[in-house]
This record gives sequence, C-alpha cells and structure tokens, in this order.
Amino acid sequence: MSTGLHVSFLPAALEIQEKPPSPAGRAIMWTILAVFCAALVWATLGHVDIVSVAQGRIIPSGHSKVVQSLEIGTVMAIRIDEGQTVDAGDVLIELDPTSAVAGVTRLRHERHLAKRELARMDALIGRARNTGGGADDPVLAYDDDLLSSQWKEFQDGLAVLRHEQDKQRAERRRALQQVAKLKALLPIVTRRAKNQQGLAEQKMLPEEQYLEAEQSRLETLHDLRAEQALVESLDAAIAEFDARVASTHSEFLRKAKEQKVDAERRQSNAEQELVKAQSRLQARTITAPVAGVVQQLAVHSVGAVVTPAQQLLTIVPRDESLEVEAALENKDIGFVELGQAAEIKVDTFPFTKYGTLAGRVTHLSGDAVRDDNNGLVYTMRVRMEESTMYVNGRKVQLSPGMTVTVESKTGQRRLIEYFLSPLLRYRDEAVRER
Repeated sequence: MSTGLHVSFLPAALEIQEKPPSPAGRAIMWTILAVFCAALVWATLGHVDIVSVAQGRIIPSGHSKVVQSLEIGTVMAIRIDEGQTVDAGDVLIELDPTSAVAGVTRLRHERHLAKRELARMDALIGRARNTGGGADDPVLAYDDDLLSSQWKEFQDGLAVLRHEQDKQRAERRRALQQVAKLKALLPIVTRRAKNQQGLAEQKMLPEEQYLEAEQSRLETLHDLRAEQALVESLDAAIAEFDARVASTHSEFLRKAKEQKVDAERRQSNAEQELVKAQSRLQARTITAPVAGVVQQLAVHSVGAVVTPAQQLLTIVPRDESLEVEAALENKDIGFVELGQAAEIKVDTFPFTKYGTLAGRVTHLSGDAVRDDNNGLVYTMRVRMEESTMYVNGRKVQLSPGMTVTVESKTGQRRLIEYFLSPLLRYRDEAVRER
C-alpha cells in the first residue's frame, strides 16, 4: 500500500500531521488580500472626473424664425414650398386684403374731412379777426359751401345788430341836435319871460301875455331835459349793442376755435389709426424676415383661414453658425460656468465610432424653466467649434434639429467617495425619520 493511501486511512488529526495543506491556497488568499488592499488604496488616493450631462439639440445661432399671422385672414396665395430657399423680404404668403383696404380708405376719407374742417375753421377765425373785407375776402374766395354758409350766418347776425345800432345812433344825433337847439333857445325864452314879468308887475303888460311867455320857457326847459335824458338812454342802448356785437363776435370765435380743436383731434386720431391700418394692410403680405430655408409650412391651400398669432412656417437662417441649446439639470447649474469647455456627442453619429465635437459654454439662463420630463431645468447654450463631422471618410454638415448630449467636466472626487456617498446619504437621511 502506498504512503498516500496509508495517510488517507489515518484519523483526521493524524492525516493533517502527516499531510500538511497545499501552499497554493495560502497564496490565493494572500493574493486576494493584496488586491483588496491595493484597490482600497487606489480608491482612497485616486480621483475620477465629475461630468454634468445635458440633453439638447443643434440650433442656428440666430434661432429659427417663426413666421406668424398678425390678424385673422383668408389665404389668397402661397408663394413658397417646404424646403425652399428664400431671401429676406421675399413674399411668402398673401392674405385677402379687402377688409384692410376698406379700413385704409375709410380712415383716409376721415382724415381728409378733418383737414377740410380744420382749413375752414382757420379761414373763419382769420376772417373774424380781420377788420377789413370786400372783394378779396378769403372766406368768399374759399370754395366751400359750408364755409360760406357759416360765415353768412355770422355776418347776418352782426348785420341785424349793427342795423339796430345805426338806428340808435341816428336817433342820438337827432336828439343831440335838438338839445343844442333847446340850449340855445332857453336863454332867450327865459329873458323874454323875465322881461314880461317886470312889465306885468308894473301893469304895463297884460298878465296873460306874461303867463304865455313863462309857459314857453317851462316847455323849452322840459323839452331840453327830455332830450338830454333821451341822449343818455340812447348812449346806454348803443353801448349795449356794442357789447352784443362784441359778445356775438367772441362767441363765434369761441365756437370756431372749439371746432378747430375738434378737427385737429379728429385729424390726429385719423392719422394714428391710418398708420395702424396701413401696417395691417402691409401685414397681409407676409414676407421673409431673414434669408434661409422654409420649414414646417402649416398652410397648404388657398382659401384657408388663418388666426392671429398662428404659426404659418419657420425659416432656418442661412449662413449662420450653429450652436447647441441644452437643458442643464438643477444639480449641475452651480458647477457649470460661462466659458467652460464642453464635449458634444451627436446622437446621429455614435461617438464611439465617429468621435465628439469640442464646444464652449456661452450662455446660462438666469432662471429655471419647467421641463415635462426633468422638472425645473436651466437653458444652456454651447458654441460649437466645428459644424461638420467626418463620417466614413466624407465631411458631413450638421443640421439644426439634431439631438446631442453635452458633457462638461465640473470637478473631481476620490473613487471611494463614489461608493460611500449613497451610504452616507442614507445614514444622514435615515436618522431623521420617525
């Protein structure tokens, strides 16, 4: 019997003494322990990059231009097709201008009427302030029936007042003449009555003759006072007519000025509304705001009705550089800075085969916006160093709308922190629960 078989049939304790363990097991154990220690040291001393990842898409640096309708309207003509290249100012879509043309025509007519009214009031005011008149009357020379009618009505009113005033002045002149006559006659009849009074007292003249002379004196005195009172009343009447003429003149000027102000207001309003109406008429012809390529054409048939602010199409600007617009998560916004380098991976071309593009952060939004998938995110724009990629040996131009992934290095941390971080977070949050 061999030694190996002999040992195998010995009791376990004697078997171990006779046949010690193989050194390979110990070598494996020490190897595992060494690897674990080395890994622990590497995890403690080694560092890995912290990278923020943002999903986005390629856009033109000037953004795609959305073309909308200003007002409701009916499509009369479509001058472009999907994918067509247009220049700035090219006609894209024409809407029916009937209502806009009618509005412009109506406002032009209102402005014309207001201008005529303003000119008429200026002519009336100028004539009313002019003390002259005659054949060169600017009002009579102005070819406007309404103007002539208004001026004639004013003149007729003044003529009635002046006619009455002239009658009063004629009566006053007559009364003044009578006063002068009576003033000259009164001393004579007074002296005659006085002389006859002396003769009558001496019984040299009949008393009846003296009384007649005295009666004549008294009548002359009474007539003089009556005519003087009439002159005073006529002076008051003439002054009243002067005031009425001045009042009529002032009232006419006041009304003319009010109508002038109203005409100026209507003219100004008509001009302002006309500018708006002309802008609406111009907006009926929808033109390209920039040179580019037509995309997302939403109107395809003549006669279709468009509504205000309806998106009709978009124009992707031509010959503009490309950039990336991405949604940066809240957890990364505090670590990404303007000017920071970024790596762009185009989803269309796998980066493992075609590589990545270099970029640089040019914009970070000041406030978060709500994203349906990621909640509150910040908008980040990244300038692309190149807008082409080599695919299978040929140069391919990247296009707006391609989805990309933007990665930015935001720092470093030890590898052990990566493994311990979930445990530490769980411990910190767990001790606060009930």
